[in-house]
Amino acid sequence: MRTPTRRVEGPPTVTVVLPIRNEGDHIEACLERILAQDYPHEALEVLVVDGQSTDGTLDAVRRVQERHPDADVKVLENPARVVPPALNLGIRAARGDVIVRMDGHTVPATDYVSACVAALGRSGAANAGGVIAAVGTTRFGRAVAVASLHPLGAGDARYRIGGAAGDVDTVPFGAFRRRAFERVGLFDESLVRNQDDEMNVRLRAAGERVYLDPAIRATYTPRGTVRGLWSQYFQYGWWRVETLKRHPGTLRWRQLLPIGMTVAFVVAALLAPFWNVARVGLAMAAMVYLGVLGAVAWRIAPPRVDAALVALAFAILHFAYGFGFVVNAATAGRAPYRAEPARVPRLEPRPVGAAGEVGA
Repeated sequence: MRTPTRRVEGPPTVTVVLPIRNEGDHIEACLERILAQDYPHEALEVLVVDGQSTDGTLDAVRRVQERHPDADVKVLENPARVVPPALNLGIRAARGDVIVRMDGHTVPATDYVSACVAALGRSGAANAGGVIAAVGTTRFGRAVAVASLHPLGAGDARYRIGGAAGDVDTVPFGAFRRRAFERVGLFDESLVRNQDDEMNVRLRAAGERVYLDPAIRATYTPRGTVRGLWSQYFQYGWWRVETLKRHPGTLRWRQLLPIGMTVAFVVAALLAPFWNVARVGLAMAAMVYLGVLGAVAWRIAPPRVDAALVALAFAILHFAYGFGFVVNAATAGRAPYRAEPARVPRLEPRPVGAAGEVGA
């Protein structure tokens, strides 16, 4: 049974936690938009948690601080350099009743925070988020943006393809009630990737809700190179295995399909030199797959976006994720990364009456 929420006069305080490392090209746009929020500025703080950046990121943050001397922007150091410890450092230091997890590649709408707080209050959910639109900055990045927002690339992920407001399995860049972390713990520091999905699994297992509201909007910059996109989605697939070890039975069909397809193609390729049926099946499957990718890419590619690159982006989204999953399973989590046991730190509850709470 949920603890009754406490109400106080005025809006709930909000902390934006921004884990970053080497975001020199993006951090100023992100911070400027956060500081342009229509939410009361006296109730908003921003914690930039830097993972020992080496590209001038902190210089960019200082420029923003100088332009906005009255804004509550603090910088924390993250010696671990990866995202989950950064998030946990920020959450522990946060004074907010609501904690918004942001990303250095992201530019939120000017009403992002107020829309998140409204969605939390209206829904009673523990975590609320919205839809993200990809905006590529390179020729390949623009193709990735198109592919990642189509069902062929995103499956049924409503935060990418859109849809009505309601409960979902996960949202990006969510706004969490602080008490959610007090109840289920902080982010799992052993997960380099998929830590948001894993957190939302724990919340839902505890009877909490994860809520998507399409009024919550942000844009993000996808990977702009083939190598960068492959690495990103390979890691997503690899770390998905670690999430499944912690929470068996949580694999969704949008994740299962690229894994199954990758396994089928690999098995057929290995058997093809020795078995004619496998050789013919592989050739036919490849023709159908490439035909579907090409047809969809040609239909959805907007002007000045190369349809062939959109098709290539689709293929990378599928096979990089699938290969990452297969490699982890085949190496028992030993290569090319190193899996570790779960580490979920606790967050001590605040003293009763120490802070307000967003309404439910």
